[in-house]
Amino acid sequence: MELSVINFEVKESVAIIKMNNFPVNALTPEFLKDFEKIIKKIANTKEIRAALLASDCPGFFSAGDDLNTLKDIDDDLIALLPKVHTAMNAFENLEIPTIAAINGHALGGGLELALTCDFRFMGDDCGRIGLPEVRLGMIPAFGGTQRLPQVVGKTKAIEMMFKGLQITSEQACQIGLVNEVFSQEDLFNKSFDHARRLALQATKAIAMIKKCVHEGLHQGFEKGLEMERKAFKTNIYSNDAKEGVDAFLSGRKPEFKGN
Repeated sequence: MELSVINFEVKESVAIIKMNNFPVNALTPEFLKDFEKIIKKIANTKEIRAALLASDCPGFFSAGDDLNTLKDIDDDLIALLPKVHTAMNAFENLEIPTIAAINGHALGGGLELALTCDFRFMGDDCGRIGLPEVRLGMIPAFGGTQRLPQVVGKTKAIEMMFKGLQITSEQACQIGLVNEVFSQEDLFNKSFDHARRLALQATKAIAMIKKCVHEGLHQGFEKGLEMERKAFKTNIYSNDAKEGVDAFLSGRKPEFKGN
């Protein structure tokens, strides 16, 4: 798989995706092309059972848009938005647990990208996180207006976006925007260990949980319950469900295969 601004490897069933678009990991068309390839690779590789999104750019997870491209807006640039939304949605809906290891500033599109992950971990004192587009007279356009309220609630999301707040890792943890804060030195290893342990779980069940949660959030409570009933009917006959029950009754540790 040929990539230009993202480094990719699989280790212990975890897909490690390291953004490498120096200096700030701008979400350029080149990034989008690489990201689409990686999503397709993960979706079509059964051996991959978790994904870790990180950065190789010191001080930055991602600063979002390349502001130089915004000087001359044209229809071609605007036409990229549906492709960005499609890629973000596809990553969010991957049938495996996903984790963002935020090692620096995650602003604008950078935070919007992190919001597609199931877990967000951040290094302490490593930078700021937020959607500051309003300070440029603009709005978040990579899904932030929809995903941020789902994560932190409408009131806090409105405050962050209206004021263009850029908050610290500790403040982000307090409002539930990130799950946990680690030392900068431990961030990647702790995040990888979390991904590795999730990869050993019943990932088929995890996929169904994700689908039910997303259905309820996007289509409403009753649709979510309907999806839950369908998912349970399918899941209860899965090999992992049989293994889980048998292991519990036998007093042993289950060995899940993700099917």
